[in-house]
Amino acid sequence: YRHDEHSLFDGFGKPAQLAAIAKEKGLAALGLANHGNTSGLVEHYFACKEAGIKPILGVEGYFQPSFNKERDRFHLCLFAKSLKGYQNINRIMTSANKEAFHYKPVITFEMLEKYSEDVICTSACIHGTISWYVSKGNLKLAEKLTKRFIEIFGGDFYFEIQPYPLREDNVQETVNEELLKLGKKLYRDWE
Repeated sequence: YRHDEHSLFDGFGKPAQLAAIAKEKGLAALGLANHGNTSGLVEHYFACKEAGIKPILGVEGYFQPSFNKERDRFHLCLFAKSLKGYQNINRIMTSANKEAFHYKPVITFEMLEKYSEDVICTSACIHGTISWYVSKGNLKLAEKLTKRFIEIFGGDFYFEIQPYPLREDNVQETVNEELLKLGKKLYRDWE
């Protein structure tokens, strides 16, 4: 997946250009998960359909277990499995905007519990809550949060493994290894 010009944080390119590049590269699908909003998803959907590839609709939101404007926000990615999933992502973002401060809407576990049907959730990048706590060495909290996401999403919760180094200290590789261990521990059928 990627971000486009509608992303509030980072992103580049128009939906039609991105869909054409994806088709040219031989991709069968292209996901869009802009930071903090779903406003580009309809344009993305039609651009992908025009290019003959499957559109995957999502959002990279800002997460806190419960809303607290004094606490950090972490990235969290949500993707629709169906029209119902798309509607639920929009409901989550509408609720998240009610808790907004500055320009970043906040998604909470309460919202996810209410609107998780037909939604796929991923742990997001190194700035996702689970990866963040792993990078800080707090594996117990990372495991507790993972269990909570699994309670809500079941088999539709995934870890994002980023296959490239971000910094010289190799923190991304360490996080990847710990996420794989955590996945094997909590999803026994992976072994």
